[in-house]
Parts: sequence; C-alpha cells; structure tokens
Amino acid sequence: MVKTRAQSIKRMSVVDALCIRSQISVKSTRYCKTVSKHLAKLQLAESGKNSSLVVCPAMGKTMKLYSMDARRCKLSLLSTIDPSQRSPEEFMYMISSYNGIICCVNMIYDEDVENKFCDLQIWICNPCTRETLLLPQGTPSFEFEPSIGVAYGSDVSDYRIFRIFCTGKIIPEERGPAEGYYFQEGRYFTKYSHVLAYECEVYSSSTGSWKNIGTVPCVPMSCGLRPFRRTGHIFVDRKVYWLVSLDGPGKILSVDLEGRFEVINLPAYPDGLRDEEKITEASHLVNLKGSLGLLVIQLDNMDLWVWKYDGQKYSWDIELSDDVPIKDDELILAVTALDNKIICVNDTHWRIYDMETKKWKRRRAPRTGFRNPAMFPFTESVLPCNGGVKQ
Repeated sequence: MVKTRAQSIKRMSVVDALCIRSQISVKSTRYCKTVSKHLAKLQLAESGKNSSLVVCPAMGKTMKLYSMDARRCKLSLLSTIDPSQRSPEEFMYMISSYNGIICCVNMIYDEDVENKFCDLQIWICNPCTRETLLLPQGTPSFEFEPSIGVAYGSDVSDYRIFRIFCTGKIIPEERGPAEGYYFQEGRYFTKYSHVLAYECEVYSSSTGSWKNIGTVPCVPMSCGLRPFRRTGHIFVDRKVYWLVSLDGPGKILSVDLEGRFEVINLPAYPDGLRDEEKITEASHLVNLKGSLGLLVIQLDNMDLWVWKYDGQKYSWDIELSDDVPIKDDELILAVTALDNKIICVNDTHWRIYDMETKKWKRRRAPRTGFRNPAMFPFTESVLPCNGGVKQ
C-alpha cells in the first residue's frame, strides 16, 4: 500500500524534523515565541559551518549591523537595531558576540550636570530575530565609566555580564600618588591623592538580576580608540580578559564564571630592545582558536603571543613574528580573529593576515569609512535574548 503524505510525515522522527528545521533561515523563526534547546543547538551547529563576522562600520542614531565573509570583505546588511527604550540622542556600541547574541552599550543621558555618578545601558540583542533586551541598571558608578565583560556558560542559553564600577568610597589604608605639598606647623608635607574602591557585580541570564561579587584587584585600562573606553575585552575558555596596563611589565585582568579574579603579566621582551620593539600601544587581545592571544603591532613588524598551558603552568609562547605593511601613522581601530585570519581595520581599509600563508591582503572599507567600528565572529542563531530556551 502506498503511504499517504500525512502518514510519511507522522512517521518522521523528531530529530529528522529538527534537522530539517535547523536548515531553514533563522529569520523565518523570528516570530516564534519559544525555541527548544535541542533545536537551538542543531541550528547553531548548522550555522557554525559558515564562518562570518558581524560588523558595525560606524556608530549612528540607529545601529546598522552587517554580516561579512572575511575572504571577500563584502558587507551584507544583517539588521538595524534601534530600541525605543534607548536613551535619547545616545548611540549604541557593540562590545561582544557569541552564539548569535550580541551585547551593546550606550551612555545614560542625565540632564543633571552636577551628578557625579555615571552609567551605561546594557543591551542583549539577536540581530537575526531582531529581539532586544535591556538589562536592569546596576549600581551607580562614581566618576568612572563602568567596565563591561561578557561571559558565556556551557549551557547554550547561559550568559553573564561582569560590570566593574567605582563605589566612591575611600580606602583608608591605601594612598595614591603624590599630588602636591601642604604646609603645616612650620614644615612641608607631601599631599597624596586618595584611593577609591572598585567592585564588580555580575548579571546572570538564569536569575535576571545583578549580584555583587566584591572588590577587584585592578581596573581595565582606558582605550581612546573606543567610544566607551573600558569595554574592550575578550572571552576565551570560560574567562573574560581585559587589558589593564601596557607599561612594563604590563598586566591583564581576568575573571572566570565563578567570579574569581586573576592578574596576568604581559609577555616580557629581552633587555636592550628599543621601546618600539616591545609591547606597544597597538597591542590587542584576540581569541586565537580558543586560546588567549596578544597581537603586538610594532614598527614594520608584529608579534603574536599565545597563553599556553604546558601541563604544569601557563606561560606566554610566541606563535609567530612577521612583517606588517601597516604604516607608522596608520591607526588601527579594531582587531579580531576568525579561523586562521587576523582582521584589522583603520579608517579607510581592511587589513587581513592569513596565518597559514603568512600573507596580508588590503581591502577598501565601505564608502562611509569606519567611525568607531566594531566587529566580531558571528553565527546566526534563534536563541532568545533572555536565555530562556525551553528544554
């Protein structure tokens, strides 16, 4: 007997059905209210076969996101994000991407110029489904723009936002650098600046709330290349990393999913080298195929360091050293790594280095150029922004 179409569909296994649906365009599922965890994993695995970048070439009143194939440097409009709850006249900036979910921030507008506390709005967005989620405000930060780092758990729907802020409280047992002198009882005394306390709180997608996890050993450095100067970070192997200082020996701050902090020294260069042959201001953290990497761009040369474990301890190993066609006056605005490629952008061009062929390619930027660009590896996803994937 010939089976009817209905009978054939009825006998189709759940896994087969999910496999078929996982190959459907992610955009076609944007109106689904719930997504099963199994479907989300299948869809991510399917989308992950095609490596791409999510790129925001320039900040604007609306955030225009593009997908890009690193081989051709051709941008294709992915989504436009402009949530109604965003602070008026404040631009959004993308700071991370993972499993198709991106994190963006914008400054909170405050008409009270006497207010010494500042903050950022933090957004979780899915460019493919166009869903956005505004996280609840954290603890106000005293005269210090909060540092943000985004981590992702082993569960496909789990993410955590680490937020370092200044409490405004003075640490009495510590003193800052000398800032002058004062005269008292016929003698001059050195006047020292006071040291303020910095703490960290973490937002979890599983709880939907912030939790204070205590003080931090140091704070991420301010980078003038970003509109939000302390948001530069990478997530590698279940840890968030921020650059703290580039001055010798230089430091990196890390935090794991349990909220444990660690300070790592940057790789040491031999004595006798010129300053431009050591750690430079053009140094960037990169996720190098699942390992912590440090790209140091020097005059006519670059070094790529990798933080490796030898079975007993971690240490820096130099992965490669090669010439760079980047000119001394060429300002690199953003850096990321995708597969075997390192991608850099200045205000007018892409610079792409292939670690296998050890060759550079130069491609012209969009007509508008780059203004405060952001780019990250990207995988299309149907994951909801609140992490609430059904079992």
